[in-house]
Amino acid sequence: MEGHPMTTVEAYDGAVPPPWDEPAEQQRSADLLRFDTLADLCVRVDAAGPRRYLIRSVWPAAAYGVLGAEPKAGKTWNAFDLAVSVASGTPWLGRFDVDDPGPVLVLAGEGGEGNVVRRLRAIATARGITADTLPIVITTRAPHLNDVGHMAQLAEQLQALRPRLVVLDPLYLSAAGADAKDLYAMGAVLQTPQRLCDAVGAALLVVTHFNRQRDLHGAARFTGAGPAEWGRVLLAAAIVSRRTDPETFATTVVSDLHVTGGEVPDLTLRVRRTVYAVDPDDLDSPLVYAVDVVQDEPAAVEDERSDLHPAAEKLLDAVRRLGHPGTIRELVDLIAEKHGHGLARGTCSTHLNDLARRGLVDRLDSGRESLWSVVAEPPDPSPDR
Repeated sequence: MEGHPMTTVEAYDGAVPPPWDEPAEQQRSADLLRFDTLADLCVRVDAAGPRRYLIRSVWPAAAYGVLGAEPKAGKTWNAFDLAVSVASGTPWLGRFDVDDPGPVLVLAGEGGEGNVVRRLRAIATARGITADTLPIVITTRAPHLNDVGHMAQLAEQLQALRPRLVVLDPLYLSAAGADAKDLYAMGAVLQTPQRLCDAVGAALLVVTHFNRQRDLHGAARFTGAGPAEWGRVLLAAAIVSRRTDPETFATTVVSDLHVTGGEVPDLTLRVRRTVYAVDPDDLDSPLVYAVDVVQDEPAAVEDERSDLHPAAEKLLDAVRRLGHPGTIRELVDLIAEKHGHGLARGTCSTHLNDLARRGLVDRLDSGRESLWSVVAEPPDPSPDR
């Protein structure tokens, strides 16, 4: 960590003047618009040299974007996996090469210090790396994006660290006080960290949550106005299945991760992540972490299953298209949308149970009624178990 100051963001106490606390003339000069002819702009862009990816085929270097997901879909795990990948130069999710490795600044407002360290250590250990050696600077307090003091300290930290990546997790804590329904207000809030990161050539990843509108998909499910419109790269994760091994207590979550952006090709990945504690009764016990991309696109219905009842085929197709564990009502709605008719609840129960016996769907107990999802075979994270 030599050369990478390990300081944290605290409340601004007035000891360090904000970088924009300058004479009015200098502030106006810094904010002046710049106008170029297309020829001059081309010369400047060409002189800057070839642009690079931060994460090849997924995230351009110094770009800003958003990672959103439904609860417990692995938002923070995905973000921390990216932080470790950039800091260590190892592939993100074990699949995508890092082309621009370097220091990382993590602004983690949820979980607390113990939780953050435990997760980062688990990911680093899975890569054969000692987490303590990584050039990652962390604050476990969410900086307020509309607080001048916090932004002054963020600017100071960025100038000192010159990170390749900044992770802000989660947005709802850092945007406190802003109207999440107001596109213009949220744009103003997001522009501040964007400009600070731009000034040092750092990519910015903002982590947010999904809304409750399950009929929407991808970035359309980001909570509130602003994030989906603002981000140059949008990552949206939806749970496909979730299961916990009754013996090892290893939890395996399979999610579809949708990647969209103006400069990267649209991509959908099915990601499988397994996590368990060496000693489930000890909160300080190390976590064991395994992640892999099981396929580039969600599985299509297998037409060769000719022995399935037509109703079972429709239900299997609906489970796979839904993209998250769903109720019978949700499956019937999808079937009606596609085929022009639904199915009786008793018919659904009969054939979903048959699909479960065949190992084609999973039944999850949500406390009120069963949820149905596609089956995913979890990896064995420990050969000795």
